[in-house]
Amino acid sequence: MEDVDQYRCRHIYLKQSDDPKFQAHAASDALAHLEGILLAAPHSEHSVHIIYSLDTLSFELVIELLVELNFEMDDSFLMSLRNTIYCYLEDTARDNMQIEAPEDRPNDHESAEIPHPDNNHYWEDYH
Repeated sequence: MEDVDQYRCRHIYLKQSDDPKFQAHAASDALAHLEGILLAAPHSEHSVHIIYSLDTLSFELVIELLVELNFEMDDSFLMSLRNTIYCYLEDTARDNMQIEAPEDRPNDHESAEIPHPDNNHYWEDYH
């Protein structure tokens, strides 16, 4: 899989609010410094354009982070359906990329054991 395949470009739609601290500019500022986010910029007053690395983040995680920061998502039927499809597609892509959970990854000081074939099985044919 090419490196380009691990990046996702998405729009996040926020519920309309007159309070500037819950609009797209504030949301993009909150996301801009996260590991794995390459771009977080307001697209309109109520939508954020993001580009992120799929091996570090997922759309679902980004949404959960914004909800945790008290941003309200547009929860209309079409947006909910779109978000569900994005989450499904990313889960499938992550499975295909075989991304391991951090606790499953070997540490740098651990070396993977290289399997060596048993050389004796070649001689069994000659006995």
